[in-house]
Amino acid sequence: MENAQESTNPYVIDGPAVEQAQFFGRESELDWATEVLAARGTRRLVVVQGSYLIGKTSFLHQLRTRVPQKLFVIDLSAQKEGGLGRLLWRAAKAIASDVRQDTGRPFAEPEVNDFLTDANRFHQVFLPRVYKSLRRKRLALAFDGLDALAGHEGELREALYAYVGALLEGDLNLSLVLAVEEWPEGTSDLFDDAYCLRLGSLDDTSATELINKPAAGVLDFDYQAAKRILDLSSSHPYFLQLFCHTVYERCVIHGRVSEKDVEAVTQDVLDLASSYVERVWSSASPEARIVLAALASLRGVRGILLEQDLTYALRRAGAGLSLTQIRGGCAELVEHDVLEELGAMSYRFKVELVRMWLGARHGLDHLSGMGRTTMVTATAGDWLGRFLWPLIGLLALTAVVFSCLISWPVLTTGSELSATPVETEEASTLSYSLVTPTPDLRSTPIPAPTPRPPVLDIAYVQWSDTTESWDIFAMSRDGSLVEQLTNDDADDSSPVWSADHSWLAFSSKRDGNQEVYRLDTDGSEPINLTNNPAADWTPSISPDGTKIVFSSLRDGNWELYMMNADGSQPARMTFNQAPDYSPAWSPDGSRIAFVSERDGNLEIYVMTADGSQESRLTSNADLDLAPSWSPDGSLIAFESYRDDNMEIYVMNGDGSEQRNLTNYGTADDHGPSWSSDGLAILFYSNRDGNWDLYLMNAQGGDARNLTNSPGLEQEPFWSS
Repeated sequence: MENAQESTNPYVIDGPAVEQAQFFGRESELDWATEVLAARGTRRLVVVQGSYLIGKTSFLHQLRTRVPQKLFVIDLSAQKEGGLGRLLWRAAKAIASDVRQDTGRPFAEPEVNDFLTDANRFHQVFLPRVYKSLRRKRLALAFDGLDALAGHEGELREALYAYVGALLEGDLNLSLVLAVEEWPEGTSDLFDDAYCLRLGSLDDTSATELINKPAAGVLDFDYQAAKRILDLSSSHPYFLQLFCHTVYERCVIHGRVSEKDVEAVTQDVLDLASSYVERVWSSASPEARIVLAALASLRGVRGILLEQDLTYALRRAGAGLSLTQIRGGCAELVEHDVLEELGAMSYRFKVELVRMWLGARHGLDHLSGMGRTTMVTATAGDWLGRFLWPLIGLLALTAVVFSCLISWPVLTTGSELSATPVETEEASTLSYSLVTPTPDLRSTPIPAPTPRPPVLDIAYVQWSDTTESWDIFAMSRDGSLVEQLTNDDADDSSPVWSADHSWLAFSSKRDGNQEVYRLDTDGSEPINLTNNPAADWTPSISPDGTKIVFSSLRDGNWELYMMNADGSQPARMTFNQAPDYSPAWSPDGSRIAFVSERDGNLEIYVMTADGSQESRLTSNADLDLAPSWSPDGSLIAFESYRDDNMEIYVMNGDGSEQRNLTNYGTADDHGPSWSSDGLAILFYSNRDGNWDLYLMNAQGGDARNLTNSPGLEQEPFWSS
């Protein structure tokens, strides 16, 4: 091992990775850009797009060593003042210095006044001189740091874009590369024909090489240490370098990095990242800042958070944002590469360190001064609802239990056996049996019926980091049999079975817009049923399989629509200014439960199947979502945030006797779906550190993880 005291920190944090030994990954992107620029017979414009410090400058410096042209990388970020003429003069100075170094021959320094009086001198006089000095070698100019020009008076960036068009239309054999954070819109039709390359985080292999190779022979990274750096940096090259540079300073004297060392420097890395995240924060709109504060403060698995979690947290914090504003803030952050939209209305931060930094400095506790409304304080009525009534209920329950104990001999001698669902421990399949009534209705199991062969009766969506999309899967109730039903680059969501289990409906963005599709289980291709420019979502199939009710934005607001099972004759069912969505058809086909915000909060409603007689079932200050009917239609399971986290609740079909089934305060439970016999409820939860599917009995007990996979499983639906 080399002398650690004499080694230089090889990780670059104060500039681009200019040397090839400092650069990792991007091979396919470099090959593509080289092929585009190397093509003869035409001038090319390549736009390299990527977020702040994602590695655009490093990419340009590596590209210059590959292309057949002489590529000049021109940094415009230092342009502090002046118009187009001064900008082009600075570019000419940089090119002249590069030519002198490249050729070893004198090359006259450009005069600033020549460019200030006539900006066209750059391409009419200066570039032909460069072309001649390089012995007619093809030229390429890469303009870096264009986003720094956006705030200059006189719209300097737009002036440069216009000038780029003039350069390409000129007589010089010239190609151009522009490195930008945002795609140049509204400038010229020229950009419609540009070649666009978008840079993101590194793949895991390249990121691991960036961690291990620069310090090879001096510093060794334990596997868990490297993995922790990958997780915290999300393989973003800037944060990878930042982490490795910091941990190098700490550990080079010992020659080894452990996971404990990584944790020890995390706060230092967060401090070093302050300028990056403050830039993200300051450039965001007020709505996007509030969304950032909420997302950074919420508990999430692998950083993945659902829209309803965000909506609930903001309302409890008194942020005063409408659902439209929340979605607009999320869309802005996705566009600026701060968030990643995973489909099914879920998001995560592109970089975990950014989430951690914002959570510490701009979380929900810091919402004051961000345009939020005053925090709601507990009133006397709130106190009664939260403390007194539960106390009264506890006393009443105690009295009932005491009464049962007194009358116990009568019950044990005079009552007959009654049918009550229980879960046995035998095999891996849920089964149910008769028991004698006791204070604990889930005890004393007796031998269960012979289990049936596994059937693919549970549909759900699964996210994979490999495919980076949500696909629909089906599995048996014991988890022993799994089959992938869709395999598309777009996100698929909201799967529901038909009553005869021969087909399912789901929502997908595979045609560039969210539509409702039908998928037959014979393996045929999905059929687009809605074919509408507006988003269509959350389908529910009638018990007889002839109708589908779904939510749509086609009238400018989420409303419920009904169509035939083949997609024909769509008709609007709800007419309200607030969003209506997530319909669920009752087993007898007479009623439809759904979610609405019409009373200022997301609550569960019910209406008849023809859209009449709408009535409200829940009335709570917190979110109530995802209604699901029991097979006999007597109960509705739903998810609610009324206990400061999402729990699975159940109520009678008329909204009475609402009660918490899951009671798991350290995680979020979502998306209940009843088993076909009504004896169990399926849901998804992050209680084991990942979004997985869980199965519990109908009383809320004996919950167990069905999937327990590296992927993310959500939105289960059990075939009737």
